Amino acid sequence: MICPFCRKEFAATEAKKGCRTCASFGGCQKVKCPYCGYESPREPEFVETLRDLKKKFRRKADENK
Repeated sequence: MICPFCRKEFAATEAKKGCRTCASFGGCQKVKCPYCGYESPREPEFVETLRDLKKKFRRKADENK
């Protein structure tokens, strides 16, 4: 994930759990940035997958130079 506030990248596993007392059904699924504490909605899994693929292709392109 990329924090919309500080723009630092972090893994979803590093994120802190958002509000625990949320009244919404099943919780609000927000996460807190481990760097600045900004709370934002969790990214969909396909966005994380696309970001990982982009990194993989960049690394491969850099190796071929």
